[in-house]
Amino acid sequence: MLAINVRTETGAERSHPAEAELAGLLRRIGAADDHFVVVERVPDQQQVFVQTWREGTGPFAVEYRDGAPERHFSAECDDAEQVVAVFLDWARGGDAWRSALDWRPADLFATPGLHPRTRAAAEEQARKDMRSGFRKAHEVAQSVCDVLDPEDSPLTLDEARRIVAGLWEEQLAEQERWPEVTGADRVARAFAALDSQGLTARMHFTCCSNCALGEIAAERAEGDRGFVFFHYQDTEAAADGHGLSVRYGAYADTGEAAGEARAEVGRTVAAALTAAGLPVEWDGDPDRVIEVTPLDWRKRLPTGA
Repeated sequence: MLAINVRTETGAERSHPAEAELAGLLRRIGAADDHFVVVERVPDQQQVFVQTWREGTGPFAVEYRDGAPERHFSAECDDAEQVVAVFLDWARGGDAWRSALDWRPADLFATPGLHPRTRAAAEEQARKDMRSGFRKAHEVAQSVCDVLDPEDSPLTLDEARRIVAGLWEEQLAEQERWPEVTGADRVARAFAALDSQGLTARMHFTCCSNCALGEIAAERAEGDRGFVFFHYQDTEAAADGHGLSVRYGAYADTGEAAGEARAEVGRTVAAALTAAGLPVEWDGDPDRVIEVTPLDWRKRLPTGA
């Protein structure tokens, strides 16, 4: 087994795959919705990876990165078996891959021929997705493609990846100036504490309240008496400066004691948020959400490509 994580455009992330599995994933890419393979080391080393992209039966666009943007290189290769050999050698920790291809400094952000209006719309959507702080770069790129109208603003996934790469570097640099502990960090600390206090605690959980309420029980651990979450729209509102709505409930939410059970969970949630140093607005009504406001939501970007 290789000490790597592998992501593709289709399917779940694979951890510690066998060499044959990685080789198979590389040989198959090129079809619709199956264009790339990204490989990262285990344990994770931030911004250290090797990846490749292929359109149809065209050449493989191969890239590797060893940390900073100036350590990002690219090459083109028509031979699938040579690409497989490069990836396997990199994954094993070898050195042969370094001279196997004609590596050149990568032009990460170029999108020649892209209409300025389309690029502007893509950048706006990418910044919106990045502000939440939960999506990896490839997920942001896919979101940009999904949101933009393919007829009004035609954009390939490769172009989206390049746009996101530039904005990603900008935010990484900006994060260096952030305080050591941000409001988003305090929220994460509160949810970690709540998860250990008999509550199913989930951040950025599903698209809306209805979906979250319908799915949260499936996340329940043995002994959990209630739950607490905020969903995608809540995250977006927090990232836009409107504070964070925190939602909660009790699993035994029937009968005369239902209201008190919800209220008890609410008190536990409010106390954990307050203990984390967050401003809480809640009047104790178990039918009202808990508001964390004002909140300077600055969540650092996730590691990995």
